[in-house]
Formats: sequence, structure tokens, C-alpha cells
Amino acid sequence: MSIADWFSFKSKEEREREARKYTRFAFPYGEAQREALAKLIAELLPNEPDTTAMAVFLMGKEGYLGSFKLDAEDREARTEEDKLAGALWVLKRQLRGKNAAYIPYYLALVIADAAVGEDLRYPEAEEIRKEAEKLRTELGL
Repeated sequence: MSIADWFSFKSKEEREREARKYTRFAFPYGEAQREALAKLIAELLPNEPDTTAMAVFLMGKEGYLGSFKLDAEDREARTEEDKLAGALWVLKRQLRGKNAAYIPYYLALVIADAAVGEDLRYPEAEEIRKEAEKLRTELGL
């Protein structure tokens, strides 16, 4: 969202259409995906409040994949370096101080989510923890 969005007026229908588009972006496999992610987030980050953790995850996802307003072609054109840089930029802005230690966990979860298929076979929380520690070392987090 940009400052220009603060001054734009949208009809109820436009707001609802945008909300549906965002929901399809955030959870392309529907409510089952949202529930699977909520469960995984709770296992991976048990000390984080559920709604806060989901919000940070979704911001990281948008940083990684690109804005939900982009078309699929523009999102697909993003390199892995672009994706990592976008996610890290967002996550570093959201997670400061002692919470910065969670950045690699959110990043590993975002990457796992980007790779999941319709079967929703996410890696176990322990596997994501291991990947997070690997990212922490590789990216110097």
C-alpha cells in the first residue's frame, strides 16, 4: 500500500473485489491452506501471537512473491535473489530487536509455502527450523 492509496476512494464492490483477490493470493488452495499454515506457524513459533504471526508471514510472502496486485507473469519474472531480497526487506522492517531472531523462521516458512502444491504437504516444523538455521548462516541473519 502506498501513500497514494490513502487518498483514493474505493466503492464497497472495489474493496470486496480487492479483498477476494488478496485472499486468493494469500491462500490459493483455500481455507485448508490457511488452517495448515496456522497450525504450522503455531508449532514453529509458539511464543508469537497467532494473528500477529500470520500477518508477518503474509507480509513476508508478499515480499517474496511480489505484490498481490502484480499479474502472474510479473511475479514469475522475479528471480530467487529478488524474492529473497523482497522478503528480507519486509521481514526486517517488521521484526526488530529481539524479534529479529525470528526472521529466518518466517523466511523458511515463506519459501516452504511457495513450494507447496494443492496437496498441502508442508514440511514438518522441525524441518523448517533446520532450514531456518541454514538460512541464518547463509544470509548472515
